[in-house]
Amino acid sequence: MGRQPNTTDVPERSGSVQGLEENLKKAVSEMLVLFLLNEREMYIGEIPDELERRSDGKFRIVFPYSVIYRMVKFEYIDELKKRVAPDGRKRQYYGITPKGREYLVRLTDTFGQFMQCIGLILQSEGAKEAE
Repeated sequence: MGRQPNTTDVPERSGSVQGLEENLKKAVSEMLVLFLLNEREMYIGEIPDELERRSDGKFRIVFPYSVIYRMVKFEYIDELKKRVAPDGRKRQYYGITPKGREYLVRLTDTFGQFMQCIGLILQSEGAKEAE
């Protein structure tokens, strides 16, 4: 008979607050990366640091490469010429494309509508009665 999983062995995912947080991060990561690149060109290492800084340490993408490579594949961002970063090292920079700007507008509109709907549901009569 196999060993029963210990809840301390694996971080909680589905059915937990951690699972919700992880899924929300995945859902908004492209939008946030495009938002930053719409402001200025960046190299991969800057992106998690900038997200963490702007969120007062509450939001960080641990592995931004998958997001970056996926957006390059869909032509939302471009690899730019390597150049020397503020840390003195030569880095691969990325910039948003016109297609990426259009996608960012659609993402932010959809996100805003979604958040508005969630707010309406949470403020609805049924939610008030459940309290």
